[in-house]
Amino acid sequence: MSFVFDPAAPKKGPRPPRKLVSDMMFPELDRQLSDDPKLWPNLNGLYILNVTKRRKPATTWYLLFQGNRIKPVITKVKQTVGAKKVPVVKMQVEDADVLNFIAGGLTGVKAYVERRIKVRGDLVLAQRLEQLFEKAGGRERAMQFVQQNEQLSAQASSKL
Repeated sequence: MSFVFDPAAPKKGPRPPRKLVSDMMFPELDRQLSDDPKLWPNLNGLYILNVTKRRKPATTWYLLFQGNRIKPVITKVKQTVGAKKVPVVKMQVEDADVLNFIAGGLTGVKAYVERRIKVRGDLVLAQRLEQLFEKAGGRERAMQFVQQNEQLSAQASSKL
């Protein structure tokens, strides 16, 4: 059997871009926090998560926590805090590592040491994000969400 190039044959188009893991996980986290105010952390701070895909900027997520009496804000829309001073931490993480971090396969310290995450700003606040996911049952919830979402599961299994 030989291969013959046929220039008249229909060409395959470019692959549709894969959806980002973070674009599926953070809205789900927001939904769960909206459904259960008991999960709201007693935490004050703004996390700016710059998500990359193959080391190129892909998206930015803002996670604003203002204590356990105000609903946390998780959005792609830039957040500003009024007159009240709130600690800010900027983090850069690869999209595939977002799921690993939430699901507990990658700790913040390990990611920092292995240079899989870059952190600027309040390091104590950065460490509290991991504790937030643990207390809220993030690992179990993330794995349940992965099992329910075949697309995410296929992407995650190739990275875990």
